[in-house]
Formats: sequence, C-alpha cells, structure tokens
Amino acid sequence: MTIADLLQKVLRSLAKRVASTQQTEPADAHETDHEEEDDDEEVYDEHFDADLDIAILTNKSDIDIRTLQRDFNEVVAAGYRPGLIRLGAEEIVLSVSIPVISLASDIEPRALMAWDSRMLSESHHLTLVISGMRNIYPVLQSDGTFVPNIAARGIQNLQFRVGLTSRYKPDKDLVLTLIRNYGLQAKDEELQPQLPPPPSHDYYLDGEEDESDEVPSFPEAGPQPEENDHPKFHFSLSTSLESLLHDRFLQAVQLRLKYKIGWAAAELLISRADQVQQRPEAIIHDLRRELLQADEQERELASSYNLPTDHILEREVTDHLNLPLLAFSYLLRRFTLCPRYCLVCYNRLNANFEALKPYVCDSKLCTYQYYSLNRGPSLEYEICARPETVDLLVSLAYCAAAEKVLDPLPMGMGLSVPHPSDPTKPLQEFDQLTKDEMCKSITDLLNTLHPIRDMKRFLEKNNKAGRAKKRLTDMDPNILPAAWLLLRWCVASCTAHLEELQSPEDRIPNIDSQWRQFRFSVGSPDAEAKFRTALQQAQTQNLNARRYPSLYAFHGSPTSNWHSIIRHGLWFKTVANGRAYGNGVYFAKEGQTSMSGYARGTAHRWRNTELGVGPCVAVAEIVNLPEQFVSQNPFFVVQHTDWIVCRYLLVSATRSDEYYGEEAQPMDIDVPSVDLDPLHPLTLHQKRVSIPEPTYRLQRLLDARRVEYNEEEPDEEDANVFYGIDPHTSSQVNSNTAPAPEPSIPDVVPDNWKHDPEWLASCLPHLLPPPTDASPMATMAVQRELRAMLKEQESAKSLETLGWYMPPDLIGDNLFQWIVEVHSFEPELPIAQDMKRVGVNSLVFEITFPPAFPHSPPFFRILKPRFLPFIHGGGGHVTGGGSMCMDLLTADGWLPSYSIPAIILQIKLAISNLDPRPARLASQWNQPYSMHEAIEGFKRAAATHGWRVPQGLELLGRRGYQN
Repeated sequence: MTIADLLQKVLRSLAKRVASTQQTEPADAHETDHEEEDDDEEVYDEHFDADLDIAILTNKSDIDIRTLQRDFNEVVAAGYRPGLIRLGAEEIVLSVSIPVISLASDIEPRALMAWDSRMLSESHHLTLVISGMRNIYPVLQSDGTFVPNIAARGIQNLQFRVGLTSRYKPDKDLVLTLIRNYGLQAKDEELQPQLPPPPSHDYYLDGEEDESDEVPSFPEAGPQPEENDHPKFHFSLSTSLESLLHDRFLQAVQLRLKYKIGWAAAELLISRADQVQQRPEAIIHDLRRELLQADEQERELASSYNLPTDHILEREVTDHLNLPLLAFSYLLRRFTLCPRYCLVCYNRLNANFEALKPYVCDSKLCTYQYYSLNRGPSLEYEICARPETVDLLVSLAYCAAAEKVLDPLPMGMGLSVPHPSDPTKPLQEFDQLTKDEMCKSITDLLNTLHPIRDMKRFLEKNNKAGRAKKRLTDMDPNILPAAWLLLRWCVASCTAHLEELQSPEDRIPNIDSQWRQFRFSVGSPDAEAKFRTALQQAQTQNLNARRYPSLYAFHGSPTSNWHSIIRHGLWFKTVANGRAYGNGVYFAKEGQTSMSGYARGTAHRWRNTELGVGPCVAVAEIVNLPEQFVSQNPFFVVQHTDWIVCRYLLVSATRSDEYYGEEAQPMDIDVPSVDLDPLHPLTLHQKRVSIPEPTYRLQRLLDARRVEYNEEEPDEEDANVFYGIDPHTSSQVNSNTAPAPEPSIPDVVPDNWKHDPEWLASCLPHLLPPPTDASPMATMAVQRELRAMLKEQESAKSLETLGWYMPPDLIGDNLFQWIVEVHSFEPELPIAQDMKRVGVNSLVFEITFPPAFPHSPPFFRILKPRFLPFIHGGGGHVTGGGSMCMDLLTADGWLPSYSIPAIILQIKLAISNLDPRPARLASQWNQPYSMHEAIEGFKRAAATHGWRVPQGLELLGRRGYQN
C-alpha cells in the first residue's frame, strides 16, 4: 500500500467517524475556535480500527468517583492539596501540591534558596502534575501494576511534570502546554529559558508590597513579558525529578510491595539490575544485606531530615493504592534528599563531602549528560539575577587554573579544545590532556568570554514577548562551544550558595568597602540541623556555652584555594599554610590576621572580570567549646567540621558601581546582633565587630511569605470530587437542549436525609463543659474553620451527598465546642443497616478544640449511639470509649494544615471500612459514652500503636471527670 492509499483510507475512516457523531455535535460547537484547537491536541481513549490497524479515539470514561473522592481526602489528610483538571470529556489530569513556605519547616530555607532562588523570593506551590490516565481511575492495582483495561487504551506509562505554580493547582492552559510538550526536549531549552523579570540582587526581601506600578528593569532591557504570559513552571530540579518519576517510581512501588522493602532498597535494587542488565528478581537474594543497609541508612537520616510519611507502610496488603499521594510523597522524599543523589543516574552519591546543592556523581557519562543536556540551574538566569556571583565563580576558577591547583577539573564533559601549545593544530579532546595542559586550556578559553555585564545586557536587550529568545551562544560566533560549556561548569558545579549582600541590614558593619560581602552557605542541607544539635549538646556541657552557644572567627586562605573551598567546604585535606598547631581548620579572632597573613591574593586575574577578585576571607560560626578544640591560642584549630558553619565570604575586589550598584547607604532600622562571647571577641584592627543576627533577614522573608499565603478554597471541579460527583458525567450537556440553569441552593436541602431534632436533643445532656482558656491564635483558627464548615454546608447540593450536618441552632454557644452529625452511610454497610433497624439517622459527634489549636489536634468523640467494642467483634476505628482510633488525630500524625471537613470525611471513611471488621452498633446502643471512657479509650489505642497523646488531653479528661 502506498502512502497516498494509506492517507485516503485514513481520511475515509475519519469521515465516517465525523458523520456518525454529527448528530450529537453541540449546537455551539463553533463558538470558540481556540477551544476546538485545544481539543484537537488533547489525549483521548483509543481502540483499533479493523481496516487500518490504527487507533481511533473515543471518549469512554471509566472513573470510580468514590475511589477518587477517598484518595483526595487522604491527600488532604496528609497535608497536601489535590486537584483535578478536566480536559474536555476525554482526559483527566491530577495535581498535588504543597506551599513552599510549608516546606521551609522541613527543609532548611537556606537550602531551598540555594536550590532555586524563586522558591522563597515569591509565593509558590511545589506542584506535581500527573497525566496520561485516559479517563481511567484508579489506574493501579494493589500490587502497583496497571489495571487490566489500561492496555486497551494504549497506556504504557504515566506522565509526571514537576514545577512551581502560584495556585494550589495549575490552570488548564498550562496543563495543556505541559502535556503537549511531554517528552519533547527542545534544543537548548534550559540553556536559553524564558527569562523572568530579573529579581533584586537581595533575595531576602522585606516582604512589603511595592506600591509602584513600575516593573523593575535593568539597563537596556526590553519590554517585560505580557501579563497573560504563563509564569515559568519549571525550576532548576524539574527535569531531574520528572525523569526520576518516569523511570523509577512505579517500578519502585511494585518492588516495595512484592519484597516488603523501603524506598532506598527498591532504588538500589533497580540500579543494580540496570548495571548488570538483569531483572531485579534474579539478583535480589544476593543483595539482601545491601538492601537492608540502604533502608537502615535512610531511617538514620530521620534524625536530621524531616522525610514525608511512608504511606506504603501504613496500608493493608489488599488496600487500594492512592496514586497521587504515593507519587507526591515519593517526590517530596527525593526533593528533600536531592543533594545526596546524582541528578542524572539517580544513584546515591559516595562523595567524601556533603554538598548544599544537588550535583552529579563522578561518572563521566553523568557529567556529560548534566552539562550537554542542561540539567541543573539555568546559566542565563544566574547571569541576569546574580552577575556578581557568576563573575566571582569564573574568577576563582581562572585563578586556580592559572596556579595549576584547580580541583575538581571539568572532566567527562566532552570538551573539544585548541591545543594548549599550538592553536593551529586540530581541536583536542580535553580529557586526554595532562593536568598542566588542562589548566592552560581553561585559562585560554575563559579569556575568550565577554564580561558578565555584557552577557547580561545581551540577554535582556529586546527581550520582547512572543519573540524567539536569543541563545547565549549567539552572542559571539567566534567563541568555541567548549568555552560556553566551561562557563556553565563554573556556575553549575558550585554546590554552595553565594549571594552578594547589597542591603546594609545584611552586611557586617565596620568592614572596609573594598571587601565585598557575600552570604556564604556550604555543606549538606542538614548541616544546619547537625550544627544546632552540636550547639544544644554544648549548652549541656559548659556553663559559658549555655549563655553564648557559638562564637565567630575569620578564616583566610589563598585565592587559588577558594574554587575548591566553596564546593567542598572548610576541611583540612590540603596543607596551605602549615599546621604548627595541629590538624584542623584554622580560625583567627582578629580579622587582620586572616586578611593580611593567610588570605594571600593572586597575580592571575581573569581578563574580563568586573569584580577584580583579590584575597578572600570567610567568617564562620563555631560551637563555643574552645577547650575541646585542638588548639585555642593563638588560633582556634577546630577538628570537628560539623561544628563549623560558614556565614559570610569577604572578597577584596575592585568596585564597579556602574555594574554592581551604588554604595550601600547607612541603615535606618535597628537590626539585632548576635550576642558574642566577651571571652572571645571578634575584632578587626583591634576594634570589636558585631555580627547581624543570621536569621533576621531570612525570618523576615519567611514571615512575608506566610502573610501572603492564603488557603484557597477548592474550585468547582475539586469540590465535585469531595462531594462524590462524577467529574465526567456532571459536565455533560444534552446537545439537543439548551443548557440547564444552575440549580438554586436552598437553605437546607433535605434529600433522603432529614435532621432529627429529638435524636440530637437526647445526646446534648452528655456534652463536656466548654473550655475557657483559649488563646487568641486558637480563636482565629477555629473561627476560620467554622466559616469553612458553614460555607461548605450551605453550598452543598444536598445534605445526603455532604454526609454530615452542623446544626445551626447549636453554633455560638461555645466556639471551641462543636456538635456535628455524621450520616448517610452506604446502605449495604452493616453500620447503616444497624442504624436503620434502631431508628437512628446520624452519629452525633462532639468536637473539642484545645487552647493550642491549630498546633494541637481537636478531640473527636461520639456521644451516641454506642458501638460494639473491638474486643467484642466490632470495628470501624472507634475505640471502646467512643473516640476515634486514627493517627491523624494524635500528636504524631496531626498537621496544622488539616481542615475539619476533610477530617470528618476521613472519619466517615474509617467507620465505613470493613477491614479488619465492620463497625456495628452495640445492643445497648442508646447508652451514651462518657468523657472518661473516651479519654481512656483514646489513650489505650495510642499506646497500642505507639502514638503520642496530644498535650492537654489530661486536662480535658479532668473536666470530663468533673462533669
């Protein structure tokens, strides 16, 4: 068959399809052309055409709305925000997100800023988008494999996209763009990204809103992107995390379920199987010991990393797999631990130092892919946002290469360079050169680059919306590709965080202006946690450390060493100035000692530097236990590197105000300073130096993000899921009739459930006395929850669908004590049949909020009816005292982000659960529970499961005894 014949058959087949569906075409199908264009490119269900052996698309839906509803509730209970995006009637896309400001409580804010400065410079959500389900949900079976009808629709894998969004879910247009571009690697996409409006040099912003209408711009910059342009979704780690999810996630889930192993062991098993080109099943028995060690090592990380809950460990063997919850938890785990894993091969790094920023392993293949495929930070963004830092990094690399001490070297990048001694010869493979030749080649290539200021202006000039963005390599065709790759290496290989301090609030006062000051963070993301632990231990050992837990000191080193120091941190592998006072990192309390004696400058400077880098000195914070140092006079010699945290890097440089801004003005606000130990004062020229409180500006930034954050209500699509309304069928409109008007929402929609005032009144005499010691913060939090409850109840299509009812006449007696009826259980459930038999139409709950709410969980207990206890054959996660046996209501499982409506739905699902036994009413069902029973039952359940009881429960119990 010729191509022309095939096309004719395709056209005939499509014509038949169009003819057969015209009768059901909506009358307004041509109202909006752009909607038709969107539909043309959406993902559809497919079946094979018998004549052509090609896929013909259909729109069959196979969504279990109750399963989706349950999964959404579990996602909310875990502290995340789920979202549903419908693409017409043919595809659903799921999203899960968490505000980045919430991540800052589990991941060091300095690490988040180092990984990508946009993380906290604006309000964002870390968002996972899952697509490719072709209108099927759930898509996974209990063993982690796809459900049987997946193959019929051509699904081989799911699609995962990871990025930053301003809302809790991405809008439909952005989702369509992400799906269309999935798997398409635009050439030089990361090398030449859409440049956002350049941020301020100082990312630790005050948080005040700019009242000006002007958009900040740089000199010679063109117009900013139009307002309707999509904000940049991807960030520096997106590509690596998306590839990881696509390549490893589902296989790791299947291996975990099959062999009862953890995430770390499953990843190691997959990696080893790939290396030996065998199936994991064939090698697992030989790796048992290593797999156990991998999981044990990850458990040990819990002492310094806050890893997300492992939901696979919490499920029963036959439980359904919550795909969005598992995928997002896995994403958060790897995001939290990203500096410990290679960005390309995903394997655990075995370096002898821990980096702050994620990087690649020592495999040449990974190095090549990292730079050639542009993984990691955007070079253009760094040039536009932090030109002075880029200049510093290039200058330090140049100096180290010129003095032939460059370490590490840019190996494995596939660089083709001119011969160092004879440029007329053909290009040479860089990795085949001697070390001296490599260093010579690096200095020669760097000298061909233009000043960073010129690169910045080139990138920003005529940067009009809709116009193809210029690539950095277009700046000068005479510059070899190896030089551009080398520039990228100088920036991307820096695993520390460097940021020039422009604001006087950040700078160390009384330091001469020739010393440019940079915020300097190096070491693993958990280095701060380890340092704080060391401080706490010091306070228990020494009375002076209890008052002054840390001290500050200077560290000087030759300029040629700093390329290595900012990547490895301060250690004592190399002897630079002798070790007359023992092995360790040397520090001086007098700044002049380091600046003039040990911080030797260099005669080698990068030709086009604007900075003019000279001597460099670090200012570090050290645990105040000098008696345990190797030496404390005349220098501090510190042998424990986890007792050291770098705070500042001072660079003696030639200032260029035209490039780097005007001279800093004196402070007009009072910035708190560190309370320094008078026994070990920090001095410069024999004058005492004060240190600004290192957390001050960062805390202001975090406070600004918290003020900006506003918990957004679920949109209509997501509300439908929470109400159990099918997102597919509810959106269908009969093509032969006009669209039905929106139904009005009456004050109370009785449906098949009606409130029974007499039944409720019989429960009220058994209420707990209301609390009287609430805090203002708790009052505001409870008021917010009450508004959300009432709004959800008022907007519900029906009370039966809602599943709970909050009697309006009982609202206001006491804000901290609620009465909620849970009702409308599935009629086939034993508990529903029991309730019908005895004439009870609801479970009456008392919800009591503690004074520490929302940081402590509310207490849920049933007033009536009484349940059959578990020891007598009952179930439903109800304790023998009528309280709820649920982890999320304990001190271990509670999160302040939980909402009361979501918890009520979780409780209803738990009572409906038939495993291990269904909930049943007791024969004395009309006997109310007492508070004493509820408290004791809750404590017994917590002790059985190893959960911590919330603070204040005993006080609650004493009030119950008095009652």
